[in-house]
This record gives sequence, structure tokens and C-alpha cells, in this order.
Amino acid sequence: MKTPKTVIWDWNGTLADDGYASLLVVNDILAKRNMPPITMDQYYQYIDTPISRFYEHLFDLNKVPMAEITRDFQAFYPRHFQALHQGVPELLDSLRNHGIPQIILSSGYQAALERDLFRFHIAGYFDAVLGANDTLASGKVQRGLDWLATQSIAPEDMVLIGDTLHDFETAQAMGVPCILCAIGHQSKADLLSAGVPVVDAFSQLSPLLLP
Repeated sequence: MKTPKTVIWDWNGTLADDGYASLLVVNDILAKRNMPPITMDQYYQYIDTPISRFYEHLFDLNKVPMAEITRDFQAFYPRHFQALHQGVPELLDSLRNHGIPQIILSSGYQAALERDLFRFHIAGYFDAVLGANDTLASGKVQRGLDWLATQSIAPEDMVLIGDTLHDFETAQAMGVPCILCAIGHQSKADLLSAGVPVVDAFSQLSPLLLP
């Protein structure tokens, strides 16, 4: 893969080490309602975009509405999400030192994204942070396309890095090459079905991105 002229990062599960943390949050939401926990394998099996499809496996959304679930998720999430993947600040710094612009394109809530970027002291690495204006994680394809229309760099000279098939679908819609990371919210077996490079550790990204 050639050195990209822009790197488009996903956040949850890609830079943020919150795959297992999110499972714990979901199990807190279930425990609050006296329901049994799910396993990591079940989490991988159910994960989907929009996120309401995930919760349809766990709840009758007519009785437990998404607004209630997302409020609980936002309340429980900070106690479990505590770290970035190892090597994140160092790679972000190396990319900046090589003059490679970076943005974040996420299904996550914009305000929460900005809070976490400042919490981990990495906000300054990104030229743009493109999150959602709600907490429903409904997808990010259109935001990606809208941003792309403002850029002079050709899509094929960029790369999108994520941890789910939705990231791959977003990259396809944008015409941008994609690398997937089996370190977050979807299993490696699922990611391999996309037919793009899949790494097993964040440290494996550096030789793919840097000259």
C-alpha cells in the first residue's frame, strides 16, 4: 500500500480501546433490568449499524426505547472506557511529523468524541472530527461523502482505518482504500470477508502508513 496523503480514522475500537469496555457497558444495561449478560462472541455476532439493530437482539425496543438505552450507555461508558490502544499517540505523532493530515470519522456522538480526544491529549492531531449530532450511532457514510466533497486530494490517495464492516462500507462509498483492525468491535473472521488488509494489532499499522 502506498503512503496515504490523508488518514481517515474511525474512533471506537480503532483508536479507542473500548471493544471489551462496550461489552461491559451493555451488560450493565442488561443487569439494570435484571437480564443475563452476553458474551464477547455474542457481542461480535450482534454488532450492527445503526446500533438499534444490535439492541433488537436484546430488547423489545417498543418497551425499552433507544433513547433510554443510549442514556444508560452514556452514563455507564466512562467507568469502563479507560485507554487508547497501545501505540496510538506515537503513530499519530509520526504521521503528523511526515506531514500526513488526519481526521476522525465516527458514528459516535460529537460532544463525547471531543471530550475523549481532549481527555487523552490527542485532539491536536486531527484536522477535522466528524461525529454524529445524536447518540443513535446511525452511520457515517453521508458525513464522509460531505467531507470528501470539500477536499482536493483524490480519494484513492487516502486511507480509511476502522474496525468494523461498516467502516469498510463507508470506505467503499467514498472510494477510499481501507485497512481494518481486528482489535475492536468485530471479529477477525467477519473483517476478513471484506477482502481488504486486516491487522491483528495497532502496531502493525505503522509500516502500512509511513514512508
